[in-house]
Amino acid sequence: MRFFSDNAATACPEILAAIQEANRGLEKAYGDDPWTQRLDAVFGEYFGTEVKVFPVATGTAANALALSTITPPYGAVFAHEEAHIIRDECGAPEFFSGGARLVPVPGADGKLTCSSLSAALAANPVSVHTVQPAAVSLTQLTELGTAYRPEEIAAVAELAHGHGLKVHMDGARFA
Repeated sequence: MRFFSDNAATACPEILAAIQEANRGLEKAYGDDPWTQRLDAVFGEYFGTEVKVFPVATGTAANALALSTITPPYGAVFAHEEAHIIRDECGAPEFFSGGARLVPVPGADGKLTCSSLSAALAANPVSVHTVQPAAVSLTQLTELGTAYRPEEIAAVAELAHGHGLKVHMDGARFA
């Protein structure tokens, strides 16, 4: 079996049909069109909360741009040492954030845990001479194929928020 990235595989017939349907007539640009608004509504329904969707061509673009909005150039993003943003995105998150540092955090099964995150935060004390903790990134499913349970995500998010950190989720494998 070959598990290619979604941007390297062919599109399913339903996606091609939706593209053909959308390709009729003219629409406003820059997200001010009914298709983008419909996308926001569908994703909001799926996630059970209001969302704003920014379609991009690749997962790398999605992660790099999302992290750049929550991490300053002098910031640090904590992620599992096997996380996709650390292993497979060729420096894009650092580039688009203007220089933020990705901090690899060890742990079993590709998962960031409260204990591993706490240890990483303790090992990276805040001072004017160090990158400032800004965010935590979780990869769902992990690079090792394991899944975070909702209660694991909630616990890591609570710890992160308690330290004033934003939480990012690489959701390339949500489907």
